[in-house]
Amino acid sequence: MMELIRLEMTPKERKLAYARGEEVDRIPTSLSAGETAPPLYGIDIRDYYFSADAMVEVETRLANDFQADNMGVGLGLRTLVEALGTKLIYPRKNVSYIAEPALKSFGDIENMELVNVEKDGRFPIIIEAFERLQAQFGEERILGSGLAGPLTTAASLIGTENFLKATIKNKEGVHRLLQYSTDCIIKCLKDLNRKLGIGFMLSEPMAARNLLSKKQFNEFFLPYLKQAVERMNEFQGGTSIHICGNTKDRWEEVVEAKVSGFWVDNCESLKELKEAFGDRVAISGNVIPVEVLRDGTPEEIAENVRFCIEQAGDNPCGYNLCPGCTTPVGTSKENMIAFMNAAAIYGRGARKGYMPKGIEKNYKII
Repeated sequence: MMELIRLEMTPKERKLAYARGEEVDRIPTSLSAGETAPPLYGIDIRDYYFSADAMVEVETRLANDFQADNMGVGLGLRTLVEALGTKLIYPRKNVSYIAEPALKSFGDIENMELVNVEKDGRFPIIIEAFERLQAQFGEERILGSGLAGPLTTAASLIGTENFLKATIKNKEGVHRLLQYSTDCIIKCLKDLNRKLGIGFMLSEPMAARNLLSKKQFNEFFLPYLKQAVERMNEFQGGTSIHICGNTKDRWEEVVEAKVSGFWVDNCESLKELKEAFGDRVAISGNVIPVEVLRDGTPEEIAENVRFCIEQAGDNPCGYNLCPGCTTPVGTSKENMIAFMNAAAIYGRGARKGYMPKGIEKNYKII
């Protein structure tokens, strides 16, 4: 097994110094491996979802084994909607998926209450895990989480097909549902922030060109993204977003919504995003998750990491190296170490707005 390159700074020191524009030992680097990582440690994914012990164990071992800069239990795309009544299926060895949406019709919204994180769904388990992780790692790490934004939440409450049809046939119902989803997200995050002191990012797989036309995007997504970001920024420093799939035709609108960071899928160019909006937004991404991170050789991973840093390492508002989407189930420890080591070598001597010294010195990975 390849040895992990150990670094000097703690993730918290690195993150804060990089944000201040100081030089750091390595470019900020994240692994998005929460709910996909339990099998690495002999834990079934289904068991992980319902056990604070398992969550704490997985996060602790990920931190020790890979030293990535991020830590926290992700709320993911489905924790909130499950707490609101959407039924999920939990396979033993894979991530959860939706069996039955909470709402039968748009009229049902009238009877829905806002979420209560103290008792609904899996929130109490996640809160317990966070409290334990904060106690253990709060000195050296900045913990955080992410969850589905208003659009993906709304679609998961009524069913994606029903939702998309209603954007043509029942616009008023769609807007009511989007407002309810936004209010639930804000209440949930505000309460968790007050309790745990953590910040959150939004994930919107539904907002890509592959699923939503530009017209639908502007009409149904944008107003609620703007509102969510504005309301989240009242209790946290800035709010970043991840959108899977093709997004280039809507980059401008996303940036105009005042997000602080934009994590794009590997089908998009970090360089183009940097050249268009890098003076207004931090960029994250976008090592290829399946073909490279899960299925590639250590050399291919190193090459892709290097390519990503060359594309965006000097972004004026900063760059965070990470996979283009979630780290896939089945990614080996060996490959994750190869990813982190390449980050340490090519991302060495990083400073916001400047190419890391690891790229300038043109190191080759032996």
